[in-house]
Amino acid sequence: MDRRRAALLLSPLLVLAACGGSGGEGAGQDVAAAASATPAGPPPEVEWGACGFQVPAGVQIDCGTLPVPADRADPGAGTVDLAFGVVRTPDPDPAATPVVYLSGGPGQSTLELVPQAYGQLYEPLARGRDLVLLDQRGTGLSQPSLACEEYGSWVRESLGAGLSPEELRTQALDSLEQCRARLVEEEGVDLDDYDSVASAADLDDLRRALGHEQWDLYGISYGTRLAQTVLREHPEGVRSAVLDAAYPVDADLYEETPSNAVRAMEALFDACAADPACAEAHPDLGRTVRDLVAELDAEPAPLTVVDPATGQRVQDELSGAALAGFLFQSLYSTELVDHLPEIIAAADEGRYDTIGLLLGALSQQLDLVAVGQQLAVQCEEEVAFSSREAVAEAAAEHPLVEGFLDGAVTLGPGVFEVCDAWAAGRPDPAADEAVSSDVPVLVFAGELDPITPPRWGEDVVAGLSDARLVLFPHTGHGSLPSHDCAVRIATEFLDDPGTEPGTGCVDEVPPPTFTAAGVDVAMTPFESEELGLAGMRPEGWTEVLPGAHQESALVSLVQRVVPGATAEQLLQQLAAQLGTGQPPQPVEQLQTGALSWDLYRLDDLGQRVELALADSPQGLVLVQLTTTPERADVHREQVFLPAVEALTPAP
Repeated sequence: MDRRRAALLLSPLLVLAACGGSGGEGAGQDVAAAASATPAGPPPEVEWGACGFQVPAGVQIDCGTLPVPADRADPGAGTVDLAFGVVRTPDPDPAATPVVYLSGGPGQSTLELVPQAYGQLYEPLARGRDLVLLDQRGTGLSQPSLACEEYGSWVRESLGAGLSPEELRTQALDSLEQCRARLVEEEGVDLDDYDSVASAADLDDLRRALGHEQWDLYGISYGTRLAQTVLREHPEGVRSAVLDAAYPVDADLYEETPSNAVRAMEALFDACAADPACAEAHPDLGRTVRDLVAELDAEPAPLTVVDPATGQRVQDELSGAALAGFLFQSLYSTELVDHLPEIIAAADEGRYDTIGLLLGALSQQLDLVAVGQQLAVQCEEEVAFSSREAVAEAAAEHPLVEGFLDGAVTLGPGVFEVCDAWAAGRPDPAADEAVSSDVPVLVFAGELDPITPPRWGEDVVAGLSDARLVLFPHTGHGSLPSHDCAVRIATEFLDDPGTEPGTGCVDEVPPPTFTAAGVDVAMTPFESEELGLAGMRPEGWTEVLPGAHQESALVSLVQRVVPGATAEQLLQQLAAQLGTGQPPQPVEQLQTGALSWDLYRLDDLGQRVELALADSPQGLVLVQLTTTPERADVHREQVFLPAVEALTPAP
């Protein structure tokens, strides 16, 4: 199989990853002129209504839509309906100015992530102040949506299809063309209306419609590009800005991605070499990766990819280019960094289950990205200032990632062919010029960020008269979702942007735990009326759903009561999912107070699952620890057994 095969399949996932740090800032010349030259008229009126997503328990969100001009240079061109929500802080004495969250992408939904990621992404910003969540035009619940269902469907259907790289490339381009034709020819979307200047004007309209003289901005990834556009176009409405994983307006994303990706990989290899336990367990991690890429390009390996939405297991192949792409993608997640040496070592031994599991999970994220909006912005504001030749030459200088980038139709040199067809609009020269501003700005950068490197944070700060940079060690793409330290620094800054925030906690950010020997999980008591449970949970793990705490995409603990369910029913479902035919048998019994537990252990797709089930008057009580085989013993002793022994259903 040609090495581009799996890389091409990965390309939409990597566009999703790169979209966090990709995008551009600017717009068509007449739009930019209209936005800057036309005085702001009366603010449009908000239409309040029900939220189009599940609101987490205990969170107050007021939802609404705001109609804004689709084309600010043509009042007769119709409107765009912006979906937004205002999270009301529980603080009895909230700050006077709210903060607005600017998602990455371009194309990432904000509101659709509330049910599954509120605690990690949004709650830290709602402490002490209201938080405004907006689906930028073309994304999420805003209408019209520029989501490309054609492209997402093709990604899933192409897995395991056994097609040649040329056939896959043709199908990928066809799916994007089908999306473009539907949006433009059937739905009447003018792609030139969907750019950063238009989104910046939308934000200013929303600020005025909500009655705020000023507000604070928090942008992550592409959201930092949008924030810079707001600082340029509408500075009067901004009190301060936090730019997390900053992307300079004048950077060349596509030409610089190869060097940025390899820089982050080398930083990972160096971090392992500097850790005695990692260096002993995984000597010369960089050489292992390079050898694996070469070997898998010569002879791809069988790979099982799991669709997390359906549980379906698809048989495919893993090339060296795809492995490099997987490593690039994984470095976005600070939590996954801990596991990468183990995953690489397993692959070196011919075990690829964890890679297939994670690739399946990453593919599902495409449902939260409006690829049409991404291309509308990228093609106009980024691709227009680069060239296919320069991007191809930059990739050729970094053989480790060259194959992966060559196979990606919307990330490497192939994006120029896509943009030729999309014809998104003419770029404004300002879309490639650094932004100057005297608004107070705080910039976060992650040492291991593969797409928006620390150097870009330095470049952004250099153009701002009142800005400071905070570098977080051992950190991927986005510091605030990864560290309480970043939350504390951002909160102090937002409370008083004129004062230098304290950054001493950065020195206490722990290094990665590359081996099981370094795992040390503290358990803390909890009592939940919503769950009807009291017990112990891991301190520092993120509660992604009620009763479900996650350390990373590979390590989680679930503690729940399931009324009306029986152990037999659950085990039969598990057997069907695993394809074993027979339900698992208990490996141990445990008595704790009034509960009699049956304990089960399963190994599947590179993961160890420890499961405990007990009957109670309230229903079936369940404790499930999912971890990696390398960490299974220590997590069992430190997390699973303490959780089981302490769990008590409410009377």
